[in-house]
Amino acid sequence: MPFILSQFIEASRWLGALVVLAVHTSNLFINNADIMSAPHGPLAYVWWFYSAFELGHQAVLAFFVMSGYLVGGAVLAHMRKNQAFLREYFIHRVSRIYLVVGPAVALTLVLDSLGRQLFASSGVYEWPLFKGHFSAVLFLASFLNLQGIAFDYFGTNGPLWSLACEFWYYVTFPLLLLPFARNYPLALRFLGFALGAALFLALSTPPSWFKFGYILWAGGAFATLIPRPIIRSRWAALLLYAVVVVIIRLVVRGHLLEAHPWLADAGDLLASGLFINVLLAFRYGPSEGFSLLRPKFHKTLADFSFSLYSIHMPILIFARAAVGGTLGNDWATQLATPQNYAVAFSVMGVAIVAGYFFSRVTEAKTGAARRKLRALLDRWAPEPAAPAPEQQPAPTQPPRQRIEA
Repeated sequence: MPFILSQFIEASRWLGALVVLAVHTSNLFINNADIMSAPHGPLAYVWWFYSAFELGHQAVLAFFVMSGYLVGGAVLAHMRKNQAFLREYFIHRVSRIYLVVGPAVALTLVLDSLGRQLFASSGVYEWPLFKGHFSAVLFLASFLNLQGIAFDYFGTNGPLWSLACEFWYYVTFPLLLLPFARNYPLALRFLGFALGAALFLALSTPPSWFKFGYILWAGGAFATLIPRPIIRSRWAALLLYAVVVVIIRLVVRGHLLEAHPWLADAGDLLASGLFINVLLAFRYGPSEGFSLLRPKFHKTLADFSFSLYSIHMPILIFARAAVGGTLGNDWATQLATPQNYAVAFSVMGVAIVAGYFFSRVTEAKTGAARRKLRALLDRWAPEPAAPAPEQQPAPTQPPRQRIEA
């Protein structure tokens, strides 16, 4: 992968996670219901635009596309080279997801249990949004990555639905394409395809975002086969993507969306397609430029963006319950004051710091977890050794008189 594309993806990951965090924080602590009917300062309008649901939604779409591009694209690359990849691929994918999702579900249980005991008077954990979400069945379902697909999410950690979708894309995508992996035995290829198809049908049956998200994720994967971007200029590609996202943010909403619900999916497809073009523009463009992507903090922030996304919601809900239990249930729902903004930004800071330290014991240990999982598999099911190359007989020296002739 070109280094500048890697830098762009790192910046996109942490910025997307920050947008999602801002959206959820604003929904819980800042009431801008009068933004169109009363005068506000410029920063209030900027925050209102930035922390809108649609921009958070677009960030999640970008996550899906980047995940498909990186993970699904690697699958396609291995298959085109006729390389055996399944064992190492699943070691990487399972360790990457479960090293974060497992502890995130456990942390959700701890924070939700504490919040329900300490701040029961706030009524936050009794909101209809969380009704029936604290059962052992949903706890187990989240460990199996079925939240948001076949089951509701556990506790207050709604954002984990997208990780469940991604996990099953990781599993089913290579299986569905296995018939084209000519380096594997024919029986294994079609057995893998049958398993992938069965999983895909089972996961597609419950009404969820799984199928539509698969289109975006697979679009990112197959984009790695496109030899050139439609718009070659990186600045032009970025500008067009940003303009379209802004139009979707301002136009595809309210009565227009109610009258034409298909506009939501159309907007998602358009924005995701333009984001794919941005990725390709960075991949095939000049290796220099974009000095804004050079600072090392992009990688530092990207390295714990997955953790931040995975645990921020139970932290926000715990803080919201604490505010309701101490300042009153109506404090966070009043029209926004400077105090509301101060509390909201403080809570965001706490979530970011918590995400960083959470990542130190989860994401940062991914390499070690992969080595342990690989060693465990080697003990249980050793990988067949590659056949030694055939020894060619050493050439015999022809008779001297022949050479001289």
